[in-house]
Amino acid sequence: MKFESYDKAKWHFGAANAPTDIAPEQGATHIAFFFRWCIERAFMSKLNVEDYGDKLEEMKKSSHACRDFFMNFGDGVFSSDDLNTKGQAFAHAYYGSEKTQFAKAYATYTVDYGKWVDGHTELLNTYRDNAYFYIENSEDNYAEVRRIIDERYAQFLAMKTKK
Repeated sequence: MKFESYDKAKWHFGAANAPTDIAPEQGATHIAFFFRWCIERAFMSKLNVEDYGDKLEEMKKSSHACRDFFMNFGDGVFSSDDLNTKGQAFAHAYYGSEKTQFAKAYATYTVDYGKWVDGHTELLNTYRDNAYFYIENSEDNYAEVRRIIDERYAQFLAMKTKK
């Protein structure tokens, strides 16, 4: 599979509409949630497993460790180089582009994440369009997002078997 950059934290914290009162890593919370999900499913590339095996195990237990690793070791970039073939296929279909057959049939990760953020009315009332920057990097939030990704992955597998 050719190289694909799925997301970069700087696209968010460096955006014109980004709030100035937050740390840059707040622009990476949604990416780190997906990244952790990939770690838990053993979708990391062979190189990542060889270089960071112990750290990857740590990240299965902590949203904070995952986001910190993502920002410090991955420079805030989530790409196909981070994933094995299975991970690349799912990330391409669900995270990479709204033009994929899967995304057209269901949604992209960023659309699903945005809808999930919309459910946090207290943040929406305070921060409006920038609410996703203020989502707490917590285990509870990760668990909610993980359920969304799990559902999409099941749909992805079902779509693959229909072909």
